[in-house]
Amino acid sequence: MGDIGLYYGEELLEYAFPNGHKFNKERVKSFWEAVQILGLLERREIRLLKPVLASAEILELFHTKEYIEFVRRMSEIGSGLLDYGDTPAFKGVFEAASYVVGSVVDAVDRVMLGEVEHCFIPVAGLHHARRGRASGFCVFNDIGVAINYAKKKYNLKRILYVDIDAHHGDGVFYEFYDDPLVWVADIHEDGRYLYPGTGFREETGSPKAPNTKLNIPLPPGSTDREFVEAFKEVEEFVIKAEPELILFQCGADGLEGDPITHLRYTYRAHRHAAEVLHGIAHKLCKGRIVATGGGGYNENNTAAAWSAVLMSFLGPSWDMPTSPGYML
Repeated sequence: MGDIGLYYGEELLEYAFPNGHKFNKERVKSFWEAVQILGLLERREIRLLKPVLASAEILELFHTKEYIEFVRRMSEIGSGLLDYGDTPAFKGVFEAASYVVGSVVDAVDRVMLGEVEHCFIPVAGLHHARRGRASGFCVFNDIGVAINYAKKKYNLKRILYVDIDAHHGDGVFYEFYDDPLVWVADIHEDGRYLYPGTGFREETGSPKAPNTKLNIPLPPGSTDREFVEAFKEVEEFVIKAEPELILFQCGADGLEGDPITHLRYTYRAHRHAAEVLHGIAHKLCKGRIVATGGGGYNENNTAAAWSAVLMSFLGPSWDMPTSPGYML
């Protein structure tokens, strides 16, 4: 197996909303503690990488100049809302969000240039942000920027985005709905029961991009069993896509006990998805996977799910020396 880039640093931790907001630093710190308990940092394959700040030019690959300037102004003010209620402004939010984007773009460069085969950025996968507005705790859409960056710099013709966050990744799905070069598979809790209320079966891509999009809404209460069964369809879709690069959003809010969703996965769902994508990546695109943490608002769940993704990237020979109680 090749090297795995793991991004971690105070700059990424700063993307956290104040005053008891569910998107906070603790959800990431718990993951970091689990990584250490599991001995993952002792593996020679894992390389710690520093967060990278995105320039305005990079942000403009997806977002409008007007919106970027709006976020910059609100960041200086340090109060108010960036959307209609979920995403508050705070001092430094512009820089914090720019570090998220820059780190994901840096990860794309590293996997495309062969410096590492896989990357994981725990504070990223902000899949609700649209070109001209924030939404659902997401200020800048790092995935959207990364897709356009990979197309522009590396002339990629087959980019795959797989999203297993409990919430439908509307900011990616609909912004690229007309794009035949971007294949999207999204498993999520049925939008009739959960924000953002989107992501339905009949949406398979516009006439300009037919059959390049896949939504699999699952009913509330779905477990690992339903997830693994549904992921068979994702696997077929991924193979059909023949990707040159895989972007994987592995939000942990589908695990049982999350305070704002109704699914009942365990970390084994994430391990299964990561193992399947890992194997396909090595067969089809030189192992190129950039994984992002996404949502998840239960500290034990983010620790377990994201650690499981890292372990999957280490391959089937991984021997776990010890486990936190929530990963038994």
